[in-house]
Amino acid sequence: MATTSRRLSRQTIVDIAVEIADQRGLAAVTLANVASEAGCKAPSLYNHVDGLDDLLDDLCLFTTADFANALRDSVVAKVGRDALSSYANAWRSYVLDYPGRYQATLRLMPGRRDEHLAAAMGMTIPAGSMLATLGIPDHRLDDAGRALRSGLHGFSHLELANNIGPDPASSFDAVVEVLTSGLLSLAD
Repeated sequence: MATTSRRLSRQTIVDIAVEIADQRGLAAVTLANVASEAGCKAPSLYNHVDGLDDLLDDLCLFTTADFANALRDSVVAKVGRDALSSYANAWRSYVLDYPGRYQATLRLMPGRRDEHLAAAMGMTIPAGSMLATLGIPDHRLDDAGRALRSGLHGFSHLELANNIGPDPASSFDAVVEVLTSGLLSLAD
């Protein structure tokens, strides 16, 4: 439990939720745990958030934007295979460094779908630009983006569950190589 109480605000509560997700995983983000870390009782949180779902939605928006920034930064001044490799490695690094945050990015938010889509555009735009540098035509960018996301998410999910084997870095390199070849097959 926190030794001193923090000045509560919606942002402070989200920041605490991020800390908990980073340290203990997304399942540990509960109002009771957030209140404990804030040095208050759970009912005090309701002055700032409308319950756990509202808090988790804000956490999703924060983590989606944070993840998007990491991916965007990974492709700055890079093109083609270099950009794809950098993007893929940034994806893997983020997932391994922040598994709770990454899990939060996957949250469905039907009530705040437009906000979530806007935050996710931070991933979509740099990915589309990067894929275009591989020569993938506009009409295939959605398919290419989905293939890339599926491959990177699938590998990351398996790696987090320790289901890859003794040399995940080498296996990841092979996955990126296969993804690159597959994506290049969509190019003009």
